[in-house]
Amino acid sequence: MPTTTQQSPLQGTTLHPHPHTQSHPHPHQDNMKLNAEESNMPNLSTLSLDELKQLDRDPEFFDDFIEEMSVVQHLNEELDSMMNQVENISRENENKGTHLVELKRRLSDDCTALKTLGEKCDQLNKKYLKKSEEYAPQHIRELLQIAASNADADCDRHVEHFLNGKIDVQTFLNTYQSSKKISSERKAKEERLGIQLSALERAGI
Repeated sequence: MPTTTQQSPLQGTTLHPHPHTQSHPHPHQDNMKLNAEESNMPNLSTLSLDELKQLDRDPEFFDDFIEEMSVVQHLNEELDSMMNQVENISRENENKGTHLVELKRRLSDDCTALKTLGEKCDQLNKKYLKKSEEYAPQHIRELLQIAASNADADCDRHVEHFLNGKIDVQTFLNTYQSSKKISSERKAKEERLGIQLSALERAGI
């Protein structure tokens, strides 16, 4: 009679871990987190009962205990570092403020000097324009015409004084000849200048 092999109910069945067991973190990881948190917390287990009571009653003792905590010391160090940074920034800003004031003062001085130079430039420009007008050829020609006309008027006045018997013959001759010479010279200069100006005008200058 053939032998029949009985198969276990678990054979052929794939075993899967329980879902809750799979998602649960390793106990060693929990211990590491607890140890990290406890390292930042005060170790109260090292204190005696009297120290615990004093910790509860004495604010100064409590403050000293807190100050000795590593996390508090670390925070104090960070606070000191930040305060030093703020002081350094404050000093830098103060130095920059002083430098800025100096720059503003220099700028004000330069503006004042520039204004003074501008006023002097305006004055010199006015003088230059005035001299340019005075020495302009057309203006000189007009002055020569006026001077010649004045010299002719002097000649007429000398003649009138002589005819009225106010001056003698010799005085009349001297003053008349002098005024007539001046008139002739000025007329000649005015005529030559007029010819030159006409030539320049024809040349388009």
